Amino acid sequence: MIFLNRVPKRKDILPVYAVIVLMVYGWTILKFSYYVPSWLYFLNLSEILIVFSYSMAVNLLESLSILIGVVTIAAILPQKWFAEMFVARGAGLSILLLGLMMYVANQFNTKGYYPSEIIHWSPIIFVFMGMFVYLIGRITFLRNAVECFADRTIIFLYISIPFSVLAFIVVLMRNLI
Repeated sequence: MIFLNRVPKRKDILPVYAVIVLMVYGWTILKFSYYVPSWLYFLNLSEILIVFSYSMAVNLLESLSILIGVVTIAAILPQKWFAEMFVARGAGLSILLLGLMMYVANQFNTKGYYPSEIIHWSPIIFVFMGMFVYLIGRITFLRNAVECFADRTIIFLYISIPFSVLAFIVVLMRNLI
């Protein structure tokens, strides 16, 4: 029960979730659009839409799991550290973590080898990310910029959530029937 009292309010969670949605869905749509021209040679339109439905359903689960992680961090850490400025620090943490994940994923695809230098530098990268998330809450300009960006990305929730729920229903129906 104490844990639930430490969870940020819904009005603070929505902008952070919107930033996560923008990054996760944007990355998937970018990668999906890269592969569509080659799929047109051997897949018809309905099969491409089914692949897109699977992608959107996975994105819904991915973005919710990332949000749960950020909310859990806010609930575990002391209120002054994270929860008081949840929108700024949560959005900043999400942008940095997802950006790092996109960079690492791109290294796997373009170079064809395991990016061991990134793994060796990861403790230092995480320390700098933690320091930057801390600075976002301390520097007014950065905090306002991140909060403004997060607030403006809420518009993507109006598009992504209905499409994701529809895609999730399509995936369930395909696998159950």
